[in-house]
Amino acid sequence: MVVLDGAAESTITMDILATSKYLRDKSSCYLPVVIEQIPEMSKRCGKKTMGCGSTKKAKTELNEVPEDEETTVMHFSMDPDVLGCCICFMPLDAEVYMARSSTCKNGHGACGNCCVRMNRKCGSCSESIGDLRNRQLETVLAAMITTCKFKEYGCGENVKWTEKRSHEETCMHAPLDCPFAGCGYRGLQLYDHVQDEHAPDVAYVCDSSVVTTLHKATPFVVIVQPGLQFVYVLINGGDVLAGRSLSLLCLGSCLEEAAELEYKMEVVSGGGEPGALSLSAAGAVPCARRLDGFRAKQFLFVPDAYWGASDSVSVSVEVGV
Repeated sequence: MVVLDGAAESTITMDILATSKYLRDKSSCYLPVVIEQIPEMSKRCGKKTMGCGSTKKAKTELNEVPEDEETTVMHFSMDPDVLGCCICFMPLDAEVYMARSSTCKNGHGACGNCCVRMNRKCGSCSESIGDLRNRQLETVLAAMITTCKFKEYGCGENVKWTEKRSHEETCMHAPLDCPFAGCGYRGLQLYDHVQDEHAPDVAYVCDSSVVTTLHKATPFVVIVQPGLQFVYVLINGGDVLAGRSLSLLCLGSCLEEAAELEYKMEVVSGGGEPGALSLSAAGAVPCARRLDGFRAKQFLFVPDAYWGASDSVSVSVEVGV
C-alpha cells in the first residue's frame, strides 16, 4: 500500500514497465510501478487574531518549490489485468465506458472499440453500457507512461499507456515471423533469414516482376525482392467456392516505403496462348508482421476451370513503388 501525505497536493507520474508478454501469459505476474511524487504547494495552517479577539484560519499560501527539491520515488506492484479491457484483454485506451444499470454492482468497464462491437452490452453481465465514462480512470491511464513491448528488439520509446496499442501496431522494431511451416525464426532480419535458410524455396523479383507456377494445393509462395529487400507472400486461399483466391502480402512493418507499394497480378489460362482469357487484379500491397491470422481484403478469384489437368497456373506479379 502506498500512503501519500494528505497535507500537500502532489503531481503523480506513474511509469509502468510493461513486459512483452502483456496479458498473453496468464500466469500470475505483476508489473513494477514507479510513482514520482513532486510537491507543488503546501498549506500553512495557523490561527490569526483579529481586533475583537476572535480568531480565524489564515488563508492558504502558495509556496514555490525550490529548484533543488528532492523527489520521492515509491515502488509497488500492479496486476496487469487491471489495466486491460475485460472483453478484448488489450490495454485500455483513452475512453473507458462503464455499465450503467441499477443491478450491476461490479462496475464492469470496456474500451471504446468493444463498447461498439458488443452493441453496448456488458460482456460480463450483459447489462447495457451507456455513454457514462469513467473519467477518474481515464485520467490515471492518460498519466501513465510505459515502455514498448518490443524493447528487447531495440525500441527505446516511452509511450502513454493510452497510445500503447497504436504504437506497437506500427513499431518499426516489431519482430517478423518466418512464413515457412516448421521454422521458428522471429526477428528483425527476415529478408536475410529467408535468403540464408530458404533460398531454394522462394521466387525472385527481377526488374519489378516475377512469374511463378502455383499449384492448387500449395497454400502460398514466398517471393523476395533483392533491391528493396522485401519479402512477399503470394497467398493461395481456399476460402471461396468453386475456385481459389490469390492475394499478395508484404511481410514487414508498415514503413513509409512499404506503404507506397503497388502490385499487379495476372493469371492466364490455356498456357498463355494468344487470345486466351486472362484474369488480373491490382492495388496497394498490404503489410503484416506474420502470415498467420492475415485475412486479405482484396483478392483475385481464379475459378477451378483455370487450373487445368495439372492443377496449376502460371501467375505473373509486378510490384513496385
